[in-house]
Amino acid sequence: MKKKIAIVYSKYTSTIDAIIYNLKDFEVCCFQNKITTNDDFDLIVGIGVEKYEDKNILTSHYSLLPSFPDEEPVKKAFLEGVKVTGITFYYTNPKRIVAQYPIIISNGADFVEIENELKYIEQTFFPIIIDKVLNNEIIDMKKIGNSSGCAGCGGGCSSCKN
Repeated sequence: MKKKIAIVYSKYTSTIDAIIYNLKDFEVCCFQNKITTNDDFDLIVGIGVEKYEDKNILTSHYSLLPSFPDEEPVKKAFLEGVKVTGITFYYTNPKRIVAQYPIIISNGADFVEIENELKYIEQTFFPIIIDKVLNNEIIDMKKIGNSSGCAGCGGGCSSCKN
């Protein structure tokens, strides 16, 4: 029997497409803002949703938590002048970090470039992390990121430009 994933989202994004496309061995159901069925799911994933009816969901945040837990973490990181940010994948209730992936903010980087890089990393890594969580496997971000810190963007991100 296939494991079942519920994706609860506030706005449909390319990350949802990446999850559906890459996790063909799982049954994936998508719900905007609210699950409309009583089915039991093996995992609830939140895209743009950090709280959902007091359920424990797996979601992501565009900072290396616990830093910048704000609604606009990339903007806050730029205003603070940090040189390293990244993405955190975590459970919400209780809050428990599952994986983090750092990126360097180069001197010439701009807000939009970093935010786009984080979106790319999210859609690349989220399906891998979901698969590992559901199969009870160790999440090794060095291996997932090809151990060089490269996510395979072909040179289009600030990490490869350094």
